Amino acid sequence: MDYDLTDIPAAYDRGRDHGPEVRDLWMQAIGSHLEGQTITSILDLGCGTGRFSEGLAARFDALVTGIDPSAKMLGRARAKRRDGRVHYLRGRAEAIPLPSQSVEPIDLFVFR
Repeated sequence: MDYDLTDIPAAYDRGRDHGPEVRDLWMQAIGSHLEGQTITSILDLGCGTGRFSEGLAARFDALVTGIDPSAKMLGRARAKRRDGRVHYLRGRAEAIPLPSQSVEPIDLFVFR
């Protein structure tokens, strides 16, 4: 779906928001797979409006790069960004706009 051809980004967070408790559960679940590892950089691929980007930065004290193909979704993410460790880029999974080895590889896949 091309979110840029719709008005979905304007209401996306309201429709997907489950409150801070659910976000915290996600952070705990991800953290349980990373115990003992030091994470300094995170790629939030398909970040949409950045619902999890700042939580990831805070939970892991890491730099987070959120990447999404939708300019409208990224606009919403950038508008609510408060953490300087988070930045957003437009791109697709097939051609991630980052230099090779610029984020740490881990064996963790999270589907939202």
